[in-house]
Amino acid sequence: MPETGILLTRAQLEELTGTKQPARMADWLEQRHWVYEPATRRGEIPRVSRQHFEARMSGKSNTPRRNGPRLDFLTAR
Repeated sequence: MPETGILLTRAQLEELTGTKQPARMADWLEQRHWVYEPATRRGEIPRVSRQHFEARMSGKSNTPRRNGPRLDFLTAR
């Protein structure tokens, strides 16, 4: 039976990120610009909503992608 909770479980986050360590999970999520709530205590996992996960995995995410800083003004004259 599929999980139906509002947040991803530890096992699902481990599968998504490829790591069991909460700090590395958060690093993985941050590097890929996922929306998540950081863990509040040592040993807790970051919180990712199932709705956001499903949107990201289906390609329907409305989350804007972060872009690096614009440096084109340095070359404009």
